[in-house]
Amino acid sequence: MAKPSASAREHSSSANTPLLSDQQPDQESGPGPSAATPPSVLILYFMAIHFLLAFCEIILVAPLIKLLENSLCLSYYSFPVNGVQDELCKIPDIQGPLATLRGWKSSFDTIPVLLVAIPFGRLGDRYGRRKILATALVGVAASLCEIFVVCAFPKVFPVRLVWLSSILLLFGGGLNSASAYMWAMASEVIPSKQRSHGFYYIFAAYYVAELIASFVASVTTDISPWIPCSLAMGSVILCLILLAVMPDPRGSLHESESPESPIAEDYTSPTITKPTATSRLLTLLSNPNILFTIPVFLVGILRYTTLNVLIQYANIRFHLPLSTGATFYTETAGINILLFLFLIPALTSHIRTKYALRPQTIDLFLVRTSVCLLSIGSLAIGLAPTKSLLPLGVAIFSTGFGSRVSALSLISTWITPTDKATVYASITVLESLGHAVGDPGMQHIFAASLRLDKFWLAMPFFVAAGCYCLTTISTMFISIEKEGEGEGEGEGGMIGS
Repeated sequence: MAKPSASAREHSSSANTPLLSDQQPDQESGPGPSAATPPSVLILYFMAIHFLLAFCEIILVAPLIKLLENSLCLSYYSFPVNGVQDELCKIPDIQGPLATLRGWKSSFDTIPVLLVAIPFGRLGDRYGRRKILATALVGVAASLCEIFVVCAFPKVFPVRLVWLSSILLLFGGGLNSASAYMWAMASEVIPSKQRSHGFYYIFAAYYVAELIASFVASVTTDISPWIPCSLAMGSVILCLILLAVMPDPRGSLHESESPESPIAEDYTSPTITKPTATSRLLTLLSNPNILFTIPVFLVGILRYTTLNVLIQYANIRFHLPLSTGATFYTETAGINILLFLFLIPALTSHIRTKYALRPQTIDLFLVRTSVCLLSIGSLAIGLAPTKSLLPLGVAIFSTGFGSRVSALSLISTWITPTDKATVYASITVLESLGHAVGDPGMQHIFAASLRLDKFWLAMPFFVAAGCYCLTTISTMFISIEKEGEGEGEGEGGMIGS
């Protein structure tokens, strides 16, 4: 197990201070704006913000497919006066380009994250993450406006112009970066003793949003795809309003300049520059356990890519309406709310109390189990012979969604407080790289499978199952040392989103 660096020990006020504590003990009780605001109130704000970010992301999936399909279909049939029947849009000549269009759109959306996530994170440390989060939300709103204009006027604008919307995401990095900034804000303000439960509640808000958004999308998309699109834009605007009225989560000045802050370190030691951050990452990567955990984050991005493909797959193979396919998100959300809000916290607390197991041992077990369930669930979806068995496969698949949360908690065991900001930003970039490759890759595989026999339409799910299986094997090489049981048992690890 990697030991804390000398600089980390110097910043620590006690040998028993959790490695991932975001604040020193005197800072948690110190004066400042955040001290006057109960943590429970701030947690509610963060839950609301996370809810709105997730609502915007999830509710757009089905209606955007519908809008893009309509544009391609009208163009293919030369814009007939009376429109085109929905059944005529299901031919391979339209569905293939649709899959390709969506795949490249997802890929282009990840490029801004790669370019601006870490620089904007540094700006957030210096000028406030609230401002950076607001900037990201403005970029998201502008990007959505561009997409809506292109889809509203298919005769005027070629549908491929939706790819240009990714340029506007350079203002902050998009929804993924906005979520990362939100978690950074939360980790600053929630006291260490309440951080674990606070993060669980914030994390659960994502699935509550998924449950509601998928239901609303399934009801409104068939009426008009513009209804859920308008609701998505409204959620972004409401999120900006919440940021404006939210109590200051940064706390007093000395909190923002704590030794754990990269900016504070810059003031303390002028020699700490960007190459130092690079050397830190290289040092972390020298730990074999971290290397064997990286695949969990890489394949974790396939969770929602698989569900996105499933909507189109079920529509083509089993003739399920797109709106009905969106209910798979409802099922996934319901299962994960039950798991993360109730079952997993209760079970892990009971096991730790009764059997005195270390948190990292439980986390490692959850990582391995979750990735294995993702593999089994993907196979079950692909091998389902009828539409009635698809929900069973989705249920198995959904129980593995905790892989990222457990992996984040586990990897926190091997990092020091001074590396936290660098590691969090790096994980965001790593997952964005996975999206850049995985999203178009899965869509291209599905587009190619449309030309094959009916059975091979499920090829994307077989590929996903193989990736999850290889990742399960990778986690088998992760080892937990017996000594230093108190090391790294900070509460900042459960930050999944």
